[in-house]
Amino acid sequence: MFASLFPAGPAGLGRHPSRRRRSRAAASRLDQARHGFERSLTVLRRAALDHIDSQDLASLTLRRFLDHGLGAAGRPTP
Repeated sequence: MFASLFPAGPAGLGRHPSRRRRSRAAASRLDQARHGFERSLTVLRRAALDHIDSQDLASLTLRRFLDHGLGAAGRPTP
């Protein structure tokens, strides 16, 4: 299984990557995951702010509607 990942060297022995190479690869994967997570957080924050804005607009619309003297049934209030 691992022989296909690490081709044989001139002596025919499998060559394992160095500790430094594995460490760099792990750091690179961690960095990519971190950036992906940060992008996801940015998308979630924008969605939350859009939701808040839409709720704010609905609240303002309802207040204006009620301030103009129309009740829940759509009839003018006395």
